[in-house]
Amino acid sequence: MRKKWTHVVLTVLAFVLPTWGNVVKAEEVMADKVDIYMKAAMEEYQIPGLSVAILQDGDMVFTNSYGVTAEGSTVSSKTPFLLGSISKSMTALGIVQLVESGKVDLDKSIGAYLPWFAAEASSEVSSITIRQLLAQTSGYSTYTGLEYSDVGAKDASGLKENVRNLSNAMLSRTPGEQHQYSNANYMILGAVLEEVSGQTYADYMEQHVFGPLGMSTAAADEERAVRTGFEQGYQSWFGYPRVSSVPYDNSGASYGYITASIEDMTRYLQFLLEDNDMLLSREYKELFLSPLVQHRPDRAYGFGWRISETDQGETLIWHSGSTPEARAEIFFIPERGVGAVILTNKDHILEEARLFQVSKDLRGILDGQDPKPPSAGVHPVIWGLAGTLIILLAILIWLLLRMKKRNLKLYLTLPLSLVFFAMSVGIIPLFMRLTSSPWNSIRLFAPDIAYMTLGIVAILAWMGLVLMYGTLVNRRKQLESVTRRT
Repeated sequence: MRKKWTHVVLTVLAFVLPTWGNVVKAEEVMADKVDIYMKAAMEEYQIPGLSVAILQDGDMVFTNSYGVTAEGSTVSSKTPFLLGSISKSMTALGIVQLVESGKVDLDKSIGAYLPWFAAEASSEVSSITIRQLLAQTSGYSTYTGLEYSDVGAKDASGLKENVRNLSNAMLSRTPGEQHQYSNANYMILGAVLEEVSGQTYADYMEQHVFGPLGMSTAAADEERAVRTGFEQGYQSWFGYPRVSSVPYDNSGASYGYITASIEDMTRYLQFLLEDNDMLLSREYKELFLSPLVQHRPDRAYGFGWRISETDQGETLIWHSGSTPEARAEIFFIPERGVGAVILTNKDHILEEARLFQVSKDLRGILDGQDPKPPSAGVHPVIWGLAGTLIILLAILIWLLLRMKKRNLKLYLTLPLSLVFFAMSVGIIPLFMRLTSSPWNSIRLFAPDIAYMTLGIVAILAWMGLVLMYGTLVNRRKQLESVTRRT
């Protein structure tokens, strides 16, 4: 009998061991592909520091950290990065916890939870519901959200003050009418979380999210972020990293200023992928990962999540995050139990699509595909602005030389000077309108573009001054000539 069982066990092992060996080998091949690809992307895109993690069925199948921080420290699995708008899902998680405990109703208005907000807001604004804030259908525009973002608040009361100011901001749409992605919505949700819980946003996150998940280096205010090892990131100038001088915004954690390491985000991703009742019951976790509004044929928005489909028709839940000095990506496919997080310490508005592509390429590698080599190049907008600046500078020098020779036509100089003055005054407002961004956001997220634009404005103003001066000089000469003849 013993021999018979031995034979059975050996037979089973004969089938299982080769299969297990193939699985291990496949994971090693995948890990090598990811490692090579991430190093290539980091070099090509001039990213100083980066961390990445990939999970399969709740287990880590790949993680690594590369590069340095702005202070020269080697990036490790415990190095905190700014998460940008990935913070929104954590704010939404806190709100759903309060919904489950019966303290918040998704269909009640802001005024029910923030009486001081409702006292200053119009009836339309104070009637916005919690659900509309979560779904980004409140009527606050992207522009309004950016106006109140990245303000560098130092005080813990900065969030409440920012939200109080928002009570007087105009809505661009009727509440519930249209999805408009706006940081304003999640600022207000952060204030609701504070008011209902009786804790600061940072304390609530520490006690109810970070602590229970074991996210030991995650933080939602500057003091804790620095204490857990957060260091400044980089802004991108013409594709090259430059240490950021943008201050941490203590009023911004609920929409974009939470910091966390790749270890922290791995634990967050495990919570999202695993079928458990940690932090939320299964019913409310299902709600947390469900869509709230279908704003495009192929995309919905939920509780701080974007929801779409993979090429295979599976549900893909994801989000990007950016601050002026950091860019991050997270995605997971619940049906497959697969997910990944990428954290970097450099950002530029024109380079954000690159990390989104890296995220897509990671999904391709997980599907057994070979990604194309990363390719950067200078964005056409940069080339266009640099070329315009050089041409205008050449014209200015030419005008100065012509004026020196007293060779300017009076009938041309006055109208042209007025045109140049008008252009110098109108360029920045036009640029803000075309990009739907306030100037402060352009300056922070695209500093090279901002300073080249200011250079163009200055040269146009100088051209106007030169022509105006030339007009006045020529006019004086004409009057002196007439006087002498008389």
